[in-house]
Amino acid sequence: MKKILTLLLLICTIGVSAQNIECDFTQSKFIKASGKTIESKGSLKLMTAADKMEMNYTQPAGDYFIIDGKTVKINLKGKKSVIDTEKNIPMRTQRNILMNCITGKWQKAATDNNAETAVTEKGNSKIVTLSAKQTAPRGYSKITVTYRKSDNVPTELVLEEFNGTKTTYKMSNIIKK
Repeated sequence: MKKILTLLLLICTIGVSAQNIECDFTQSKFIKASGKTIESKGSLKLMTAADKMEMNYTQPAGDYFIIDGKTVKINLKGKKSVIDTEKNIPMRTQRNILMNCITGKWQKAATDNNAETAVTEKGNSKIVTLSAKQTAPRGYSKITVTYRKSDNVPTELVLEEFNGTKTTYKMSNIIKK
């Protein structure tokens, strides 16, 4: 019995640690209303077991977007915010979409957002597209996530909003721990 428990603990530990990711990212945000594109970059750390994701920007330096359980912490151009996603529904929705897509739970993101899904493969990648079934005043009309087929780690995330804003995240130098 002790050997079985030890083996189960080992399997659980390996599974949890394998879901930790560190990488660099670039972010390109096209704002339809102004026609401007904002370019950013930084590092991303994902700790699935701790329900935590940290996006620390090197450009613009000092900015961050951190999901820590039910709390979102943001520093945007020196303006810091701490948001309780239990009380702020739009931020809860964004938090859940990001965490579900980044951790490979795109089916959950589709269900939660009443979206249709399409999955295609191209080379070593699996491309998942979530398309909203209805328009809404805010949120995403389309989400496209590209995963490595070998380990289901995301390499690109494209978020298209109903207002025409499009944000593309590209991950590189991915280390899965």
